[in-house]
Amino acid sequence: MEAVFYPSIFNDVLAPATQGPSSSNTAGVYRLGRLGRALLRGEPVRLTVEMSRRGGFADTFFPMDSDKACLAGVLGRDLLGEDLGTVYEAAAAAGLAYEFFFTDRIDPIPTEMGVFTLTSEEETVTFTGITLGGGEILIREINGCACALTGRRQELLDLPCWAEPRTVPSVYPLATVDAVPPFTDSVALLDYCRERAIPLWQAALDYECCLTGLTEGQVWQMAQQTMDTAYAAIDHGYAGRPFDGVTVPMAAKLRQKSDQTTLFPLGTAHSGGLDALSVMEHGNAHGVIVCMPTGGAAGILPAAIRHGAAALGKTREDEVRALLTAGLLGVFYYPTHYHGALGCQAEVGVAASMAAGALASMLSDDPAAAERAAVLAMQVLIGQVCDPIGGYPQIPCFIRNIASVPLAMTCANYAVLGLDSAVTLSDMVQAVLRVGEKLRSGRINDLGTCGGPCTPNPCSTCGRTVNN
Repeated sequence: MEAVFYPSIFNDVLAPATQGPSSSNTAGVYRLGRLGRALLRGEPVRLTVEMSRRGGFADTFFPMDSDKACLAGVLGRDLLGEDLGTVYEAAAAAGLAYEFFFTDRIDPIPTEMGVFTLTSEEETVTFTGITLGGGEILIREINGCACALTGRRQELLDLPCWAEPRTVPSVYPLATVDAVPPFTDSVALLDYCRERAIPLWQAALDYECCLTGLTEGQVWQMAQQTMDTAYAAIDHGYAGRPFDGVTVPMAAKLRQKSDQTTLFPLGTAHSGGLDALSVMEHGNAHGVIVCMPTGGAAGILPAAIRHGAAALGKTREDEVRALLTAGLLGVFYYPTHYHGALGCQAEVGVAASMAAGALASMLSDDPAAAERAAVLAMQVLIGQVCDPIGGYPQIPCFIRNIASVPLAMTCANYAVLGLDSAVTLSDMVQAVLRVGEKLRSGRINDLGTCGGPCTPNPCSTCGRTVNN
């Protein structure tokens, strides 16, 4: 019987820490490159990646610098320290030839999938790699042999196509253990907190300690480091580093103009929105961000916590507790893989939901209030189509990050006041999955998987035929 998988807060929700702009297209593709290098004996001299013309990579692979992230992985570079702008030169210096191309031979589902072929002087390894969302990956076939390699832990891989087994390393920050967490749905979580009279952040520590074998102190330190990295992205983003795409850095200019212009008074929500934009711009300039839970939604949670804490006079310790709360709530959204293929509800929506719960936990010690806030925020955003213009996570991603900060604050307020969310968080996740599948299959407002009206028949972009 296949083991049940339980997501880790710092492997799967408040993760990965990566150069921007994307968890799937940058961190995920980098991890595929790293694993590919580990599978190959000898130094790589050639890389080819074949992808579907009708898959998600067709629009995003080059705009989101997936080609550069893949090369960095194959070269064995550290993604957090690598200058992606010079990776082509690094490949040339290492003697690595490469080619990325799109064909009709590759299945477009899953939407972000490629066939990778790596060659050394000793051998050639061909594998099918998929980015599942949130930096999660899967290699499902190697040299024609079926497998299910995730890179979550070091393992000895024994395939019929090899003369002997090979050791494959982990590409995740934390090693996990085979353990069942103390709760697996939101109802059980609230019961767990109620029986022990503990807040959600303590339940988050219990959960992560169980899955990773770490001590409470070690998990707390991980949370602090994660928050430091996310806050640094806010500060660095205001430097206004240029980036490719369909827009230009605006956060610093907007912040300055805000002090000189008559605006509707939004207070903390306005300043938090600016910080969310700053993070997004930093990620698009290949700055280091924390995907919470994706690069396309990385600005919402740190901005909301930072400004929510400042408005309430909370301490640094309170901010870390709020982050742990958000991470725990995000665990229940794992079935979506936080992937844009299910619409922005699975990226921006989840981040706003996590942020609303975190903010509510600052206002009240009642775990149920935090859960209500998370559900309310998702109810506002459910059904959002993910349709990045030009393949960049900029429009409409920037404004959705900005607008989600005041949304999270509003939902936190009303949840604490007692507004009924009607359904549990676990029920809300199932609704996200149902609506997401409708979005992906093009059954909402006659939109296709490409986000367009799918004309002519069949659609030249996504291949869908519309039955009028």
